[in-house]
Amino acid sequence: MSKLWQKVMLFAISLVLGVVCMTQIRTTNNVLGNEDPQNIASQLDNELAELTLQKNELREELDALKQTAKENEEIYDAKEAELERLKEELANQQILSGYYEVKGPGTIITIDSEPNSYVSLASSHQYILALISYLNNAGVEAISINGQRYTNYTEIVPVLDHINVNGVALVLPLEIKAIGNSRTIDASLNFVGGIVSQLSQIGYTIETENSSEIFINKYDGEKEFKYAVPITIEEE
Repeated sequence: MSKLWQKVMLFAISLVLGVVCMTQIRTTNNVLGNEDPQNIASQLDNELAELTLQKNELREELDALKQTAKENEEIYDAKEAELERLKEELANQQILSGYYEVKGPGTIITIDSEPNSYVSLASSHQYILALISYLNNAGVEAISINGQRYTNYTEIVPVLDHINVNGVALVLPLEIKAIGNSRTIDASLNFVGGIVSQLSQIGYTIETENSSEIFINKYDGEKEFKYAVPITIEEE
């Protein structure tokens, strides 16, 4: 009886193990199919190689995009620098044109006649022109004469006993404002035999005052160019 029971138990265990093995085999076949494991490994290697290739292509595309972005940034920086240069040049041209009010440090020169003396601005206007030339030589950046802005097109014309500046009649005293380096202006005007000495010899008094901030009005007139035209890059 005991041996029979052992045989029955052994058969039951074997049957259970058989069922478990069959279940494992079926599960493996469902997962892997009926393909050879070597084929599956080969397919996985191919998929890995394809993914690696795609990753490398994406990396190359990313590097290309980074290079393009760097080049665009360099172009943008160059254009920004050029724009700043043009803005600075425009600001300089605006000051030189005289069509804008300006301020800055400089010197105020007052010219008058000596007491009990008669001097004619009309007959000595060339001295005023010489004084303006000395100021320009000193590197001043803006000049006005009794509020009249001096530009490249300003005329100083003797009329009767006075002078016309920008078509406006001016008489003594003359107040000439010059924006620039005060030391350079003083050295240009007051050297021995200079313009200040020459004006003093013909009966004028000259006073100079340095200022940390001088205001100079803009030029009120208009200049129309009828003959001169700018030369374009294509024409050069």
